[in-house]
Amino acid sequence: SELINKTWRDYDLYGATSAEALAQFINRTPGYSLDNLVILQDEGEVLGCLGFWDWNQVMRITVKERNLKMQIMGLLLDIVRNFRPMPRVPRPNESLNQWCLTPIAFKNLQCFATLLNYVNNKALLRGIGQIFFVCERHHALLESLKGFIRVDTLMHLYIKTIQQGVLIESKPVFVDGIDL
Repeated sequence: SELINKTWRDYDLYGATSAEALAQFINRTPGYSLDNLVILQDEGEVLGCLGFWDWNQVMRITVKERNLKMQIMGLLLDIVRNFRPMPRVPRPNESLNQWCLTPIAFKNLQCFATLLNYVNNKALLRGIGQIFFVCERHHALLESLKGFIRVDTLMHLYIKTIQQGVLIESKPVFVDGIDL
């Protein structure tokens, strides 16, 4: 929990966590267990952690139709899959089979990249077609996605304060994928 707090402490809407709160999160989240949390260590020092949450345990998202870009991407992946393991782009009327990455914490981006590659390989072996996380458009995490097929999804975040005098600062915003 210490590294999670250190990673996100300078972000608006981030609330510090503790080992106890992390354990409660794991216990109360359907389809999530300690097996879903990967820790990267070197000589006892925690360098990163990355959790993955199977969304199929709580919801199903079915593809209604694919735009031309996704159709072409699906065709290209079908070709490349003949030579190496690759995910599939779901076809119309198929459900997305995806993992949400949470929590995310890292000492540096190389540590995150190492964890991301490990979780991605685990996802491919389990037939997971997509892994995702939520971040701002120019977040440093995106630098770790070199070599991955990346599809950005535009999101609008609307925030209304419920307390008088509480304002969001001009810092980057933290949004956990589990809150979607």
